[in-house]
Amino acid sequence: MNELHILNVGRADCSVFFLDSGQGKKTVVLDGGELSWHGHQPLLEFLEERKIKTVDLMILTHLHQDHFGGFHQLIDKIKVEALVAPCGDLVFHEAVYPIFGDREFYREYHRIFQYFQRSGTKMCTSASCGGKKFAFGETELHCLYPPLDAPLCSVARAKELCRPDLDEREMMTLLELYKQACNEDSSIWLLKNRGADIALMAGDSPDQTLRMALERYGPVHPMIQKLSHHGINPLYFSEETQKMIAPKILVVTVDKEHYNNDMQQHMDKLGQAGNSQVRFTFQGAFAYYF
Repeated sequence: MNELHILNVGRADCSVFFLDSGQGKKTVVLDGGELSWHGHQPLLEFLEERKIKTVDLMILTHLHQDHFGGFHQLIDKIKVEALVAPCGDLVFHEAVYPIFGDREFYREYHRIFQYFQRSGTKMCTSASCGGKKFAFGETELHCLYPPLDAPLCSVARAKELCRPDLDEREMMTLLELYKQACNEDSSIWLLKNRGADIALMAGDSPDQTLRMALERYGPVHPMIQKLSHHGINPLYFSEETQKMIAPKILVVTVDKEHYNNDMQQHMDKLGQAGNSQVRFTFQGAFAYYF
């Protein structure tokens, strides 16, 4: 029995798959949530509750702290065999941290990659995985976006922010360009089992990027779709796209603080467009077995 879990991590993203491989059950983590949430470390606590000591594949969809923060809690506790991420380690110019990096946990990001390096984690970049399939028995995880060897603007800007000769004016310009590009570079993944579409995991990709991925790889009609950007920004999804995808269940990763009547009304429209049941993670972690 395979398992898909979309954890309740607030307005952030963290999903865990337990997949039958023929050589035992494998653990895949897709994004890690924030550094902490309401005094908890949801990803670590979930893995420890399941007595998981090794993550076989970890995926970071893009370079935002509400997707990688929870990885920090795994240091020296959970071994990570393989990683897919937009890029490797980042050590920003010291002037960046007070303005941006401390709030976005980039010192912690650096510590995460130091841990990966010393523990021998095998890494590949998101841009090298376009179209690639990771197989686990009868289940596969298919990278729909970015395309193979795509130039990821957020990664290029982030690396520029690491330059030791960076001046303040250039830094502010690069920071703004980096923030604009980050969600656009989010990787998109499709979980399939025996040829059937199980889950479309959209990261924080905007609607245009998701449509581009779907047009490239053909129609996708999953049982589960994790909506992008926590359901808080209508520029990231549309009724037209939901009609194309038509998931059975549409999962929105959001906390009660960011949920309101406007969101409910908008999600109702998206659900109606795709004939989908809408589920919010603040109602509790979502689980699906297949």
